[in-house]
Amino acid sequence: MTMETLRKQIQELESDIAKLEENIRIKKAEKATVAAQVQARIFLESIFAPYMEGLCDVWGLSPEEGLRVLINEKASLDMIANDNREALTEFMSQPEVRVITALASPLGNVQDDWIRDKMTVLLEVMEKIRPAMANIITTTPGGQDWFYESLKGLRNLLFGKPQINIEKP
Repeated sequence: MTMETLRKQIQELESDIAKLEENIRIKKAEKATVAAQVQARIFLESIFAPYMEGLCDVWGLSPEEGLRVLINEKASLDMIANDNREALTEFMSQPEVRVITALASPLGNVQDDWIRDKMTVLLEVMEKIRPAMANIITTTPGGQDWFYESLKGLRNLLFGKPQINIEKP
């Protein structure tokens, strides 16, 4: 076997290794995406949708109508919750909410940028399970900003992040 043959075999092996590493990276990314979609579905079905439905029942509106009102009034979900502490306490004391909050506790430490980045996964899942609500968020002016602010607020409510509201003169 010549030195040139060995070099070619080494190059082929290195190329094969690079392809395998890329396949592994792709598989990991696919698994992470599936996991994120499952978590998003749990969050949407167990926290977001029931909260919106309960809120809108009180108002006598469908969740879609209520969502549009909230977006137009720039009233994020945490603002509504903070204004209705008794209802929030009742919601937070529900066993299923406590279980989901415990399971999702790592989300309590995520940064705001992470929420903005993952918001698209939530919207994609919402399009599948609640298309009318997803449509309102994506088509109403300010809807995506409202959703982002609401997600940050829900993180703060669910995981006890302190909120410092300092008024600027």
